Amino acid sequence: MDLSLAGKIVLVTAASRGLGYAIAEAFLVEGATAIISARNQDTLDAAAAKLKEETGREAAAIAADCTSQDDISWLAGTVEERFGCIDVLINNSAGPPTKPFVQLSDDDWRGALEVKFLPQVRCARAVLPGMMERGWGRIITIIGTHGRQPHAYVFTGGVVNAALLNFNKALAEEGAPANVLANAINPGPIDTERMRYLAEEKAREEGISYEEARRIQTEETMLKRFGQPAEVAAAAVFLASDKAGFITGATLDIDGGQTKGV
Repeated sequence: MDLSLAGKIVLVTAASRGLGYAIAEAFLVEGATAIISARNQDTLDAAAAKLKEETGREAAAIAADCTSQDDISWLAGTVEERFGCIDVLINNSAGPPTKPFVQLSDDDWRGALEVKFLPQVRCARAVLPGMMERGWGRIITIIGTHGRQPHAYVFTGGVVNAALLNFNKALAEEGAPANVLANAINPGPIDTERMRYLAEEKAREEGISYEEARRIQTEETMLKRFGQPAEVAAAAVFLASDKAGFITGATLDIDGGQTKGV
C-alpha cells in the first residue's frame, strides 16, 4: 500500500529508543523526512546512525527537553527553518516513575504531569498553528492503555494517560475545520524498556519474580505475548497518511486485546 508519505516532514519526540525510534524508522522507510528528538544529543546521534544503517536514509537528530516550553518552541522553529513545515507530529514522551499509592507525594503527582502530560500539550501547541494555516496536518499522540485499563502499580501514569485521552478528543475538534487530524495510539504490553521497568516495579511491590511479572503482563492480553515496537509504528504511519483521512479523535489500542470494555 502506497501511503504517499514521501517528502512529508515528520517530527518524532522521545525518539532515541523504544517506540519513538521504531516509528521514526517506519517513516524513513516510507520516504518521509524524519527528525528525531530527545534530551541527549549523543544518544540521538547514535540512534540516527543506527537508523541510517538499517534504512539507508538519514534522520536529523535535534536534542531538546520537552519539559521546557522554551526548548519546544526552539525545536519547532529549528525544524521549520531547516526542513520547512512540520506535516506530522508524533507526540511521544517518557512515562512517569511509579510507586505504591501511599508513597506518592504531591510532588510525584505534579512531576507526572511535567514528565508526560504537559510536554505533549506543549508540542501540539507548537505545531498546530502552522498546520491549520496550511490546511493539512497530523498529530498522533502516543498515550498508553493504562488510561483506560488502570493498575495500582502505575497510578500516576494511568491518570496522566486518561487526561491525554481527553486532550486528544478536544484537539481533534480544534483541528478538524483545517483538516488537521488528531489521533491517539494506546500501546499495551509492548516489549520496550518502559514495559521492563513496569515489570520490575510490579515484581518489587508484589513480592514476585521479574519473570512472573512479565508472564502476568502477557497473560493480560488475548494473544498471550508482548507486542513489538514495529507493530505500533505500522499504525502510526497509516494514521499519518491520507488513507486515514476520515479518522480523527480516535484512539487505537495496540495491546493484543488487553483492554476490556468498549
